[in-house]
Amino acid sequence: MVGHTMRFDATVMRLKEMIRRVDPLGVEISFIQPQITDLGRDIELELLHPFDIVDFLFDDRRLIRKRTTKLTERCQLVGAQYADNLHAVYRFGWAGEKKLRTIKLLADDLVVAADLLTGQIVTYKKGQIANAIDCSDPVTPLERELTQFVRVIAGETIDYPDAKLGERVVKIALEGRGSKAAKGRPTVAVIGAGIFGTNCAIELSPGFDVVLFEKNDDICTEASKYNQYRHHWGYHYPRSQETIDDIAATIGPFEERYEAAVIRNFPTYYSVAKRGSKVSSAAYLEFCRDNDLAYHEGYPDERFLDRMKVGASLKTFEPIYDFKQLKRTTADLLEASEAELRFNSEVIGARIVQDGKILLVVRDAEGNTTEEVFDHVVNATYARHNHFLKWLGFPIKPIRIDLVEVAWVRLGIPKISFAVMDGPFTNMVPTKDDGLFTLVHIKHSVRKRFVPKDGLVPSDIFREIGSPVTEKVIRESAKWLPIVREAEVDSIHYVLRGVNAYREHDDMRTSDITEHGFGCYSILGGKIIHAVSVAREVARRIGAQYS
Repeated sequence: MVGHTMRFDATVMRLKEMIRRVDPLGVEISFIQPQITDLGRDIELELLHPFDIVDFLFDDRRLIRKRTTKLTERCQLVGAQYADNLHAVYRFGWAGEKKLRTIKLLADDLVVAADLLTGQIVTYKKGQIANAIDCSDPVTPLERELTQFVRVIAGETIDYPDAKLGERVVKIALEGRGSKAAKGRPTVAVIGAGIFGTNCAIELSPGFDVVLFEKNDDICTEASKYNQYRHHWGYHYPRSQETIDDIAATIGPFEERYEAAVIRNFPTYYSVAKRGSKVSSAAYLEFCRDNDLAYHEGYPDERFLDRMKVGASLKTFEPIYDFKQLKRTTADLLEASEAELRFNSEVIGARIVQDGKILLVVRDAEGNTTEEVFDHVVNATYARHNHFLKWLGFPIKPIRIDLVEVAWVRLGIPKISFAVMDGPFTNMVPTKDDGLFTLVHIKHSVRKRFVPKDGLVPSDIFREIGSPVTEKVIRESAKWLPIVREAEVDSIHYVLRGVNAYREHDDMRTSDITEHGFGCYSILGGKIIHAVSVAREVARRIGAQYS
């Protein structure tokens, strides 16, 4: 009965019933034991249950390949590919203080999350709870298995785990064990030379042979360049404590690296609309106090802000960053590193080769293609995040695509910043250049907004945008910020944003690292301020495999 008790767990049995309706393309299983219980036993053989659960849930789905990654000395991550495009990620071993037994089934906009310790199954549809099932049962899995066993030895013809099944599960658990590590420094490809990709290359280069692929002819040419340059301290996210916590945890490393790019000592006003705001003035003030976000209550001159339309008005000193200096600092650090930077090199495909490494297909400016194999790949392509996942058969991440028109306008005023909270209102943020501001209306500046069913950015996304809407943006923004009526349009740029889908309820902007197995990591950047910390975490995870 090697490792088979979980086949008789009430929650696992219910999941098997649900599989037919959900038809998942991905499964994630975590079996973590408290570190204090570690007696030094073999990790794979002691924790066979995750492999047995997948074998049970998916009816003996054939394993194609797997690759084991060391998370810590006594904890592992396994990426596995099965027949019919099923991708599994297993985490198991001894770590931390808490016992963990969880299963996630991933299917398009549906996530089924099960906790085997509590017997709870929660189904999420488009990020919202669609259903919850209590599978807790006083009958233990072992008791249920023994009852079945008694029926078998009594002569009943019923399905029961036999020695052949046990052998199969053990073989799956030990597949690839004993493989020899390649000689020389491990290789890492980073796809995308925006602020996240460049920082990953910088952090990884001391210990790895790093190649940074960029389809354009320079670093930081897309979202990093054309967004508003707000150096977020947290005021912008009163409905997402996760985002506030992320900012608080990452601001130090970012400012340590990019202090020369941070522009301070000008006022930034956050005002709460009297009508249509998703937070009240009182709630916003409480949010700022609870998170130690400094402010003074006060209004700017009436030509800047229509006081009749807002309740609370908070004067802060949240900075901006100088994009050109940010880019210069990044370029200097890249040049000083050992990373190889390849411009005009677009990654157009990828596949897992037999030894579990990743083969990338790269197209140069002349249209020629080459193939290169890497031990690890970091996907830092932002809005095009899911293209890499599709190539490799990983479950796509639900991402909302926003195509935003950013107006660069000139005003004969000193640096000053405005944000009207918290809804379909407006933002005006200064740049390094005196008198030059970026203007974005939360509703009217968004030219396209959608969650692609296949997860991919359409190749014609920038076509048929139509005429600019900047005049309308100025007109609507001036209802809140009268000074905008005096703005002269300097230029108009379009930026493609990719954010976690179905988070309209809290507008969360955390930065996510997804570990797919097979040495692959994907980053969905939330805020530029996260870039250094995220890069260091990716480098730590990859480095842990060789420590």
